[in-house]
Amino acid sequence: MARAKPVYGLDAHAETRYSLPAIFSARIAELWSWAPHIHDPANVTELHDMRIAAKRLRYCFEFFAPFFGKGFKPTLDTFKKLQDYLGEIHDCDVWVDYLRSELEDALKRMNRAAGRLGSHVGASSGLGRDAAKMLELVDGGPVAGLLAMTIEVTQRRARLFDDLQVFWRELEARDFRAELLQAVSRATIARAPEADKAPAAGPENGPAAVLENQESGNNGGTAQADPAAQPDSGPGEGQKQ
Repeated sequence: MARAKPVYGLDAHAETRYSLPAIFSARIAELWSWAPHIHDPANVTELHDMRIAAKRLRYCFEFFAPFFGKGFKPTLDTFKKLQDYLGEIHDCDVWVDYLRSELEDALKRMNRAAGRLGSHVGASSGLGRDAAKMLELVDGGPVAGLLAMTIEVTQRRARLFDDLQVFWRELEARDFRAELLQAVSRATIARAPEADKAPAAGPENGPAAVLENQESGNNGGTAQADPAAQPDSGPGEGQKQ
C-alpha cells in the first residue's frame, strides 16, 4: 500500500479553514496520481492504491464537512460512487485470491487420490475403495463449486471495471478534479458555524498564499499529519469504505 503524501504549509495558529487548501490539494493530487493506471484491469495493485487514496480524501471531506455545507452533498455523493467502484473491484480481487488458494488445496487432494489409484495391481478391493473416494471428490467435492465461484467473481469484476471506465470518463468530461478544488476554495472563504476561534491568519498564511505554494511546488513549512493520513485497516472492507 502506498504511503500517504505529506501535507506541507500548515499553520497551527491559523483558523482551520486556512489549512483546507494545503490538505485537500495534497489528497486530491494523491488520488489523481493513480489515474494513469485506471484503464488497465491488470493493474490490481495500482487500483488498490487508488482506492486507498480515495478513502483518505473521503475522510478529509467528512472530517471537515461543516466547512462545505449541505450544498456539497451531491458532489460528495458522486465522489463516493467512484470509491464504491474501486472498493468493489478490490473485493473481487481479494475473493479471487482466496478462491484460488482453496482450489489449489482441493486439486492437491484430488491428485493424491488419483495417485493412489495407480498404486493398485489388478481389480483389488482397495482399488474399488480408492475409486469410490475419487468419485466422491469429483462429484461432491469443492472443486466444481470453487471453479463456478471463480468464474462468477471474475465476470463481476469485468463488469465493474467496464462501469468504472464509463464513470471515470464522465468525471473527466466534467473536470471533476477542478470541481473538488473549487469546493475547497469556497469552503476556505466561507466560515463554518463550528469554525475554531483561533486568531485570523495574515496574508502569508491565507488561502491564496497556500494555494500558490501548492501549485508552485514550494512546500514551505513543516509537514504535518492530516486526518486521512492513517494506515489502512487492510483490504476487503467491502463497499462504501
